[in-house]
Amino acid sequence: MTNVVDPKAGTPTNLPKPLMKRYPDDLQGRSAVVTGAGNGLGLAIARRFAEGGASVLLVDQDPVVMSRIAEGGALQGKGMFALVKNLAEEDAGAEVFRYAQDTLGGVDALINNAAWSFHKPMLEVTTAEFDRVVAINQRAPFFLAQEFLRRLMRAKTSPQDPVIVNISSVNALLGNPNLVAYAGTKGALASMTRAMAVEMADSGVRVNSVCPSAVDTFVTRKLIDSGVIEPSSLFHKYLIKRFATTEEIAELVAYLCSSAAGYVTGASWEIDGGYCAM
Repeated sequence: MTNVVDPKAGTPTNLPKPLMKRYPDDLQGRSAVVTGAGNGLGLAIARRFAEGGASVLLVDQDPVVMSRIAEGGALQGKGMFALVKNLAEEDAGAEVFRYAQDTLGGVDALINNAAWSFHKPMLEVTTAEFDRVVAINQRAPFFLAQEFLRRLMRAKTSPQDPVIVNISSVNALLGNPNLVAYAGTKGALASMTRAMAVEMADSGVRVNSVCPSAVDTFVTRKLIDSGVIEPSSLFHKYLIKRFATTEEIAELVAYLCSSAAGYVTGASWEIDGGYCAM
């Protein structure tokens, strides 16, 4: 599959069909919090967890998240909940887990997916922009993980195989222009993942990070339409010359939260079409 860019529209085409569910009920009994779940990758992760049998709390600052559990499909039904919350707010971790306790009755999987990004030269980045990207991409995952661990340690019955997956980025590993502030937060998230895995090991928590390259989402398409991303110039850096689908990333996250990955912790998983190998 090499003809992946429509030369007229400049948008990725010929993406693979969503993966079929290979492991029925592989997440049965899980209770998961997925942040940034109103759209894109977070929504795909939430759907994949629901398809695998998990109960899910979808969290997003976009009120659209409230409608996702009423749209039909895997997210419609018992065990699916939504919360509108700006994760840049200081009380985000405590509020998310209070609501999770009320709805799910406890959490054994935390997916720190919510993120904010902007493309801008270093000299043009404002303090407000820098502080916001740090608050959402680095501070929020830290305090969500802190609250996850705190409640785990207080629980009368420990959940089986508690897991945290942090969604980092290939920008944590390779340099790209106009993304310095964003890359810094994703690099911090990858480093925090390793430190969390070590510190939480005695509590039985596995912690891993996933580092995707460009994923085919509505945000990616907006960047293409505005000329910020030019697919034809980007794909020469990839061995697999297309964007990832949200379903492909979600499948990896589901694996890391399943019993099949019971020996996997402290690891950073690149899912980038060979980008980091070039």
